[in-house]
Amino acid sequence: MKQFALRFALPIAFIFILPYVYPNSFFMKIITSFAALYLVVVGLNLLVGIAGQLSLGQTGFFAIGAYGAALLVMKLQLPFFVSIFVAAGVTALFGAIVAMLSLRSHGPYLAMVTIAFGLLVEIVANRWVDVTGGPAGLFLPKADLFGYALNKVEYFYFAALLALAGQWVATNLTRSQFGRTLHALRNSPVAAESLGVNVTGWKVGAFVLSAFYAGVGGALFAFQDGYINSDSFTFSSSIMFLVAVIVGGAGTVLGPFVGTLIIEVLPTFFANLYDYHLLIFGSILLLTLVFLPEGVVGTLGGRWRKKPPAVPEQIEPYRIEPADMGEIAIRIEGLKKYFGGVKAIDGVTFTVQRGTIHGVIGPNGSGKSTMVNLLSGVYTPSEGQVLLNGNTVQGKPTFRIAKMGMTRTFQNIQLFSDLTVMENVLVGFHRQFRSGMFRQMLALRSVKREEQQFVDQCFRILKLVGLEQRAYEIADSLSYGEKRLMEIARALAMKPSVLLLDEPAAGASPVEVERIVNVIRKLRDAGLTVILIEHHMEIVMEFCDSITVLDFGIKLAEGTPEQISRNEKVVEAYLGGEEVMKLVGGF
Repeated sequence: MKQFALRFALPIAFIFILPYVYPNSFFMKIITSFAALYLVVVGLNLLVGIAGQLSLGQTGFFAIGAYGAALLVMKLQLPFFVSIFVAAGVTALFGAIVAMLSLRSHGPYLAMVTIAFGLLVEIVANRWVDVTGGPAGLFLPKADLFGYALNKVEYFYFAALLALAGQWVATNLTRSQFGRTLHALRNSPVAAESLGVNVTGWKVGAFVLSAFYAGVGGALFAFQDGYINSDSFTFSSSIMFLVAVIVGGAGTVLGPFVGTLIIEVLPTFFANLYDYHLLIFGSILLLTLVFLPEGVVGTLGGRWRKKPPAVPEQIEPYRIEPADMGEIAIRIEGLKKYFGGVKAIDGVTFTVQRGTIHGVIGPNGSGKSTMVNLLSGVYTPSEGQVLLNGNTVQGKPTFRIAKMGMTRTFQNIQLFSDLTVMENVLVGFHRQFRSGMFRQMLALRSVKREEQQFVDQCFRILKLVGLEQRAYEIADSLSYGEKRLMEIARALAMKPSVLLLDEPAAGASPVEVERIVNVIRKLRDAGLTVILIEHHMEIVMEFCDSITVLDFGIKLAEGTPEQISRNEKVVEAYLGGEEVMKLVGGF
């Protein structure tokens, strides 16, 4: 009941009291504009703060929503309420188009594409006078709800309640599997894709959702005064929206509220300094980045974070269930990968028996990392074939290979660094979640039940790797070796039929190496199929059932650890001669 009051009763009561605080038309205009702009900032926060996709063209979506709703009412005689969501849908379509064009770019180039879109819409709004009215603008009919004309106070109530509903939906999404996935995209797209996340699809989805919010905000903005013109949709507005997200606290729940308060209310107090508004907001942004690097809410709100739940005292052991799909897990035939004239992998062939640990070794530059990237879909082979459980995987994107049952860890650790250890592992269950986006939007009980089931499984997996007591700590706070263990736990959450371990003990301390070795021992005892790339020869020789040795992209040798240790070419050329003979002298 207390939670319900905080989320709904108090905000609704505040909304209904607000018009009577300063009962004049100017104040009504300010708070109604706030509701419309707030929706735009909430949507941009999902895109920038959660998904990590920079957009400087949000005003373009804002304008499409505004003009779209106006023209639907004026030209097609659609009801005002219906026009809002039709216009928002059209805006979302433009969001998908911009996303598919811009996601081919990265960093500043992505920003340039969104800037170009915003400027294009601004020019069209200004020059296409026959449709938009240009600088002279359009006079719109009074907003009504199915025939009932809304006065200014009632229109504010409508806009504010719609904004509250939009915030509620955004909060539910942020705190669900949807939000975790967007966080994962921002932190490490390559790791997210290795867990079955369609990175491109999700990024497009984030743009679409953000554009939809901007479309709704634009429609509300258009009808608040019954008049719009092109001067309301300039590039500087896009800067203001981005400033609101960053200053308020990118990725936080209350950040959009604080940010919108700054960009909407602050100009009222400095109306006589309008010519310097960009300078003022630029200074605010600079000061925030220096003194409040996580924004107002992100920096100050961290002091009042909720205490995490207690770790269960009794955690059932996690059982790895190996796939039963035939004797051969992986078959590689004549695999080649050329980078120009460099033959990184040249005609390699080998098979991996199900339920075994197969080692891939060789000196630096031998092609081990290239082999892992070929198997996991990061690279497309120049020639050759890779069969996973009898199905062809070469040429398929990483997320599809992951869905087929093969995932990996990384030589250079890929964390979702601003998520907790628990949340990192929950992302590993991505392809097993059955609650769709719309159920998560409404935070249905079925979503919470499913979430709790996966939380219980996460504890079991974390206990397997010895990290259950650190489940609610930020992943970036773990030691180097613990981060390696967490990567393995995250991969196990996918329930893979084949697990690629890319140098899991690299850079770890001796104590941490022993912990990692214990986990590999558990994987072997459970019968999970593993391809192990590792420089620690004692680990390879102890745990691998078979080994393939690479040399400049060519398979030099293959056999059991004993056979490899006795192979003169391998010992002399790659493993260090007599030193290795002493190391593996027990064979």
